Amino acid sequence: MLKLSTPSRDPFWLDILPGVRIQFRPISVADMLVARAVAAESLGTKVEGDAPLDRSTTVAAGAAFTRSLARSGIAAWEGVGDANGKPVDPSPATIDQLLEIWPAFDAIDRLYVGPALTRLDEKNV
Repeated sequence: MLKLSTPSRDPFWLDILPGVRIQFRPISVADMLVARAVAAESLGTKVEGDAPLDRSTTVAAGAAFTRSLARSGIAAWEGVGDANGKPVDPSPATIDQLLEIWPAFDAIDRLYVGPALTRLDEKNV
């Protein structure tokens, strides 16, 4: 059964890696639509007719999707610093740098993006 309720818009914290936690905004419908458009744009120039997509193309689209949601969703973080260990604030550039670290990307994809796609966080499947 689909349960209709007003979703919380309060940011929440997730432990991403040892010593790193990130405060995320809940994913809105608008965030999801923008992320889908970004992923489609990533595919757009590589699709010709009905030719099957190669693996690297679909992986790039998935990465673009997660990157878009992370950029719009990260509100704050703790335990993230520059090359000298000085704490840095989240910005598009620092979020992109964080997402280039595989364990961080994987954790954000699993713990933040995944539940929004499956709606497990609301038990609304």
